[in-house]
Amino acid sequence: MDEQPLWNQTLQLVSHTYWERKERFKMNTDTYPTWVAFAVESGEFEYRIGEKSGMVGPGELIFCPPGHGFEREALSPMALHFVAFEFGDPLPPSVDIPMPSLKSQPTDGKRFASNLAYLRKLHLAIDSRSLQRKQSMLNDMWQLACDEWYTESKQDGLDGLTDSEDELMNRAAKWLYDRAYTPFGMTELSGWLGLSPVQFTRRFQKAFHMTPSELVRTLRIRKAAGLLLDTDLTLEQIAERCGYENGFYLSRVFSRCMNMSPSKYREQNRV
Repeated sequence: MDEQPLWNQTLQLVSHTYWERKERFKMNTDTYPTWVAFAVESGEFEYRIGEKSGMVGPGELIFCPPGHGFEREALSPMALHFVAFEFGDPLPPSVDIPMPSLKSQPTDGKRFASNLAYLRKLHLAIDSRSLQRKQSMLNDMWQLACDEWYTESKQDGLDGLTDSEDELMNRAAKWLYDRAYTPFGMTELSGWLGLSPVQFTRRFQKAFHMTPSELVRTLRIRKAAGLLLDTDLTLEQIAERCGYENGFYLSRVFSRCMNMSPSKYREQNRV
């Protein structure tokens, strides 16, 4: 698993359950022997998995690895799918959580909703054809999640950014790729590397001819530009998906980098 990209994995369906109106969880905390995913059609719930916490709402997925405590609390009645699965290429014991994020909100919301609709229709079916179709829906949702996690940011001149002669900085670049679209502090990374923030910035710039902050900004702005053109999301929603605090701050950074406002960019370039 640590040698193959996530999108190259095939998921094997173990079980699937659907609730049309689930008002509460029977257990506030549970641990599963397999990987599990909760997909929400309507309603919302709060979760905590280790140090990760947040809220899952309509059009979102949350994944939980086996053996990890999954704390959750319903905030409103939910139309909810529960899927247990295994990776076709089993995870080595040394690999804990390989995903950039446990949560995903697929950009292609219509396709995701279509997958959930098929799962809902087939949730009581046990014939081999229906099980095969549910297997296909699961893997399509996995690909949608991977699309959300891995954008085209590693193209156009950034694809070799983890191939410097400084192995520690290669690890730092991969760390930034994996977390670029979530809020984090650069001191968190420098501390993990055992370097001061100044030492880290200088060493990273020497390896890649850009600062860590410049890399993150480039990744975020590219993703924001893609979402402006490919979706009808508001600026606040795009900011949340790109790791910015709010739409106002994203607009400032975007305008400075692209020499036009997000609204102008969407107006001029959308076909």
